[in-house]
Amino acid sequence: MNERRPATVIWEITNACDLRCLHCESAAGLREPDELSTGEALELCDALADLGCERTNLSGGEPLLRADWPLLAKRLAGRGVTVHLVTNGTHLSPDAVRQARDAGVVGIAVSLDGLRETHDRIRLPAAAGAGSPFERAVAAIRTSVGAPMKTGVITHINRWNLPELDALYALLAGIGPDVWQVQLAMPAGRLRKIAEAYLIRPDQLEEVYACLLRCLEDGRVPLRVTDNIGYYTELEPAVRGRWDEGASFWRGCQAGCSVLGIESNGNVKGCPSMSREFVAGNVRKETLSAIWADEARFAYNTRWDGSKLTGFCAGCAYRRLCRAGCTSLAFSVTGAIYENPYCLHRVRILREGGKR
Repeated sequence: MNERRPATVIWEITNACDLRCLHCESAAGLREPDELSTGEALELCDALADLGCERTNLSGGEPLLRADWPLLAKRLAGRGVTVHLVTNGTHLSPDAVRQARDAGVVGIAVSLDGLRETHDRIRLPAAAGAGSPFERAVAAIRTSVGAPMKTGVITHINRWNLPELDALYALLAGIGPDVWQVQLAMPAGRLRKIAEAYLIRPDQLEEVYACLLRCLEDGRVPLRVTDNIGYYTELEPAVRGRWDEGASFWRGCQAGCSVLGIESNGNVKGCPSMSREFVAGNVRKETLSAIWADEARFAYNTRWDGSKLTGFCAGCAYRRLCRAGCTSLAFSVTGAIYENPYCLHRVRILREGGKR
């Protein structure tokens, strides 16, 4: 068995942001008063490298609003960790891209959540007169692609942008990013206020998959389908097998097993999308290695108990592999981690009234 280590870490280096996005899981906006200092953050960079971290995404909030972000990126890269920036694009100037490259950043991901009207409806500027977030995000993507820098675009799928995903793909195909990453919006953070009007329904997963398959067949922009879209139908090899390290099916949530999330104040969770009920410790109070070494703090995955599954998931033939899909999505939707209505297999079976 391979040694357990946090191979992939998503670090929200600041909660400061110049947008007030309706869907923001962190409800980002103002910098937290207890944000890690530069010294503390650099120590954390070393701790991540010492634990065997391979890939780190520096996100936020808006990471470019933290003035020392190039120092953190450089320290991580210098310790052999692959570093990516995840940004809303509002500050991604050519100079910022040069800074990123000089600091050892290998890739930049820009969030784009629809065509202009939809994106600007979702991603609201904190200050009047700041300009269209859509225009700034598209300009950022073009800047990164033209640098050239390995460029990704991240889109969270919701009821508002579902009808225009094909048009959004066509827009991206004309720009040429290296990958388009898609994920489902989840009712967490600021989104809880409008969840009913915003989230797709489980029965709309068929429509989501139809669009993803069209994009995959087109092939001009590689597609990455993240962990909260699935699971266990004949479509899995097409949508997941191209990215998930050679696997052709969902293998269960890796939060706390090979994935780690860190908040700007040093809170540690198995995944950044998890709510604060899942905080396993804080690097100001104890070392990151001590937090990670205590598997009991991540027991929801490290000591998974399938007997706790409920509803449809309890009797599903794939329950031991799937483990109710994405833990963050299951918890945000149901308040527990043992049943997940956002499953294409479940949708089909319940619609047809057949066997599991």
